[in-house]
Amino acid sequence: MLVSGSCGISRPFGDPAKLDGYLAAGSISKLRARLEANVKSLHALYEYGRLHGSVRLRWGFLDEHLPAPWVSRNEPTLHDLKEQAFQADAPLEVVVGSAPGWTDPWSRAQSVRVVKPPTGWRTALVDADGCLIDEDEVQRARLPGPVHPGEESAQAR
Repeated sequence: MLVSGSCGISRPFGDPAKLDGYLAAGSISKLRARLEANVKSLHALYEYGRLHGSVRLRWGFLDEHLPAPWVSRNEPTLHDLKEQAFQADAPLEVVVGSAPGWTDPWSRAQSVRVVKPPTGWRTALVDADGCLIDEDEVQRARLPGPVHPGEESAQAR
C-alpha cells in the first residue's frame, strides 16, 4: 500500500507463489524480470521517501504520511528545493504522477515555478499553464543546472 500510495505503482510486487513457480520450473528469465520489477518498486519508494521525508499511505478515505527513517537530515527534500528555487527566482524541474522509468527518470520532467500567494505562508508549485501541482504527486525534483552525462545532480532527489 505504501508503494502504491506514494509512487502510483498499482502492482508493485510479484505474487510469491508465482515467483516460487518460476523458480521450480526453471523459468529464470521470468523470475529475473519479476525480481527486477520488485527492485524498481522498492527504489521508487526509497526515492519518494528521500524527496518528501515521508511515504504516503492511501487506503479508502485515509491519506496519511508516515516518516521515512532512511532520510538523512543533510539531504535536500522537496521543501528545501522549493525554498532554494523561490529565493533564487529560478524554475524547478519535477516529475509528477507515477514513479518515473528506471532508465531515464527525467524523461517526463517539466519546468515549474515556485510561488507564494500574497496572503499565504506556504509556497506552491505552478506549471506552465498556471495550474497548481499536488506536491504529494511529485516523484522527482531538482534545480536545473549543468549535469554531466550519466551523472545525476546531488539535488536530484
